[in-house]
Amino acid sequence: KIKAMVSNVAIVLMSVFATALGFSQGSVLPRYAMRQIAKMEAEAPAVVPPDDTALDDALPAPSMAPAIEYSESLPFLVKRKNLAGYVGDVGFDPLGFSDILPMDWLREAELKHARVCMLATVGFAFTDFYTLPGFEYTTLEAHDACVASGAMSQLLLWIGLLEVFSFVAIDQMLRGSGRVAGDYGFDPLGFASDPAKLQSLQMKELANGRLAMFAFSGFVTQAVLTGNTFPYLFN
Repeated sequence: KIKAMVSNVAIVLMSVFATALGFSQGSVLPRYAMRQIAKMEAEAPAVVPPDDTALDDALPAPSMAPAIEYSESLPFLVKRKNLAGYVGDVGFDPLGFSDILPMDWLREAELKHARVCMLATVGFAFTDFYTLPGFEYTTLEAHDACVASGAMSQLLLWIGLLEVFSFVAIDQMLRGSGRVAGDYGFDPLGFASDPAKLQSLQMKELANGRLAMFAFSGFVTQAVLTGNTFPYLFN
């Protein structure tokens, strides 16, 4: 300890002495001071530079940002992740309903409206060509006539009963029963017996159902605006 203390004091004195001489022009350190400094530099432990490779290995690799997938139907919007895996998915969900509500419930609602509109589109036009005896009404007049005769109450009762059964099926589906949205086991002709054709049939049903929803809206709008029967054109 005494030796180290003396060495430190000598270094400080020599540093002060060298600084003082440095302010005078042409000043140089004495030889014994130069030898002492050289000896101290030789005895000083070598400084090992840090190993950058080991440091790089210790740092976690930067994570890559996930690739952004855009909607096929609306290329300027990001595709919703919850739509993946469903038949007929083209990324159309501009309002983000799939991020708020269960996708199985949304698909159930879409299929129900699609099936109803496919039947309604055909029925709406069919009654302009043929009516049952005692019900000689145009399509626009049929609603008011059914309300007046009480038939609309019967429709509400029986359709409401079917909705109760569908509500039970939907509730079980949302609880994880494994039921596919829209599947009520109705296939009397066995069209979906071949699994290879099932997805194609589901796509056709969905495409026709989406078209029917637009078609029925157009039928009703044109029928009200023109007041005429099919094809609902102005005179």
